[in-house]
Amino acid sequence: MRPYIVAAAPLAACLLLNLLAATQAHAERAEQCVYERDPVAVAGEVHRQRRKSPASDDWRTPRGKTQTVVILKLRKPLCVMLPDDVNMRPRPRRVHELQLLSDDKLPRSSDKLHHVEGTVVLADGTRHDLPVLLEVQQIDEGSKRASRHR
Repeated sequence: MRPYIVAAAPLAACLLLNLLAATQAHAERAEQCVYERDPVAVAGEVHRQRRKSPASDDWRTPRGKTQTVVILKLRKPLCVMLPDDVNMRPRPRRVHELQLLSDDKLPRSSDKLHHVEGTVVLADGTRHDLPVLLEVQQIDEGSKRASRHR
């Protein structure tokens, strides 16, 4: 038997195992992404921002007026499946901020870390400032952030 054929078999098996492990890791990362209407639990800082109202066809929204938008700046990015610009197929995107939607009063801007549970919603047209929104079901009062050492 030729020695180079015997030596190549373990190498091929090792390469195949590495390829399978990489494929599985990629699949697991894709599975961690959320889709519209998925429930999520995230943490971050709440910030209120005053912005001009976008142009709207809705007669209830006056143009040129300012509105307050509540943003959650995420502690860790959230992977969301968003439609791409070309063929509208969902692709994973890392989101660092979410616009919060709630019928209840949301907390003021602070450096406190808030834990928020809710449902992911994608923005529709120009009515929203960010592409991903979060319909809030529950939000805690927040805890002081640990100071960062540099």
